[in-house]
Order: sequence, then C-alpha cells, then structure tokens
Amino acid sequence: MLRGLLKLMVLVVATGAVGAGLGFGMAAITGDDDPPGAVVDPPTTAERSSPTVARSVPTTRVAPSVPTTSTRAQTPPDQLKQVRVSVISAVLRPAGRPAGQRRRRARLGVRVKVENRGTERVALERPSLLAARQRIPTDPAADNLGARLGPIDAGETVDVTLRFETAGAVTGQLTTQQRARILIAGRSRPIAVKVGLPAGHSQPSGATAP
Repeated sequence: MLRGLLKLMVLVVATGAVGAGLGFGMAAITGDDDPPGAVVDPPTTAERSSPTVARSVPTTRVAPSVPTTSTRAQTPPDQLKQVRVSVISAVLRPAGRPAGQRRRRARLGVRVKVENRGTERVALERPSLLAARQRIPTDPAADNLGARLGPIDAGETVDVTLRFETAGAVTGQLTTQQRARILIAGRSRPIAVKVGLPAGHSQPSGATAP
C-alpha cells in the first residue's frame, strides 16, 4: 500500500511540471511579458478612435525679392532742351599756401544763369567741369544755396556761382590755356577762364569775387 501511495505522488508531481512547462512555452511564443492567466486591459474607445497627430515642423518664410529702383527724379531729354544756360564769368584763384602750390591746387568759380523756358519743373544733375581730359563735379564743400543748381520751376531763371576745386594738370590747363568747358543740363559749353589772385589775398578795390 505504501508503494502505491509513492507512485501516485510521483505521478502528480510529474503532471504539474509538464503543465508549468507548457504555460511557460506559450508565454515565450507570444512574446507577452505578463504571466500566464494575467488579465490585460483592452484599449479604451478614445485610444482606438484617436488619430495619429503628425509633429509640426516650423517653417521659415522667405520674403520675395523686390527689385530696387532709383527714386531720383530724372528729367526727360525733351525738357532739357527748354533749359537755356548763359556763362557770365569764370575766375580761377590758385592756392596761396606752399603746400597747395606744390600740388597746383586752385578754386574755380563759374557764374551762370539758367532759365527754364518749358512748362514743367526740371531737376538738373550736378554740373561738371571738363578740362585736361577729366570731369570734375562741383565742390561738395561749397554746395550751398548760392552755389547749387536745384530744381527749377517753369519760367524761372536762377543766377548761381558754381564752385570747383582743381589740382595738377587741370589747374595747369586752366592757368595756361585759360579755357575749358562746363557740362550743364546735358550739354557742354565753353568757358573763358580769368586767373585771379591767389586764395587768401584780398581783392582789389572795385573787383568782384567769383
């Protein structure tokens, strides 16, 4: 009888081991970390119906390129034909200091009268002096109301003395040849140059400054 009980106990132990092995094998096959017989909560309705939200990527807005245009008013050539220029005088004053004399520096004053005979206002470019194959614009340091050609209204006449600063070959030509050309309103005009006293010297009695 004792032998029968021992056989029964061995059979029960063997059966339990086989069942545990089968359960462990099923868990390994399904890849589930939960132990056999564990209850897993099903997904909620919100989790099942919620769409996948793509992660927004910030974008950089590039402003379209806009071509730049010049805002400077340009007078048409046909209007410039209505501008009349008269050269009254041109006086050259050489430098009075030794440093300026070595560089042959000088100041030229050209008095002109400009009349707008057209029916519209004109805006003229900065006048230039043409001498010794060079083009010299008016001196910015002397660019004041009395030495500048601003916009001229229709029917208006202006009287200004344009100021130029020269040196080197330009001063040499003005001194020796005493002539040059001046560019105003798109056309060049000859000028006769008079050589005056060096800068810094007082004008003789009755003489007019350039």
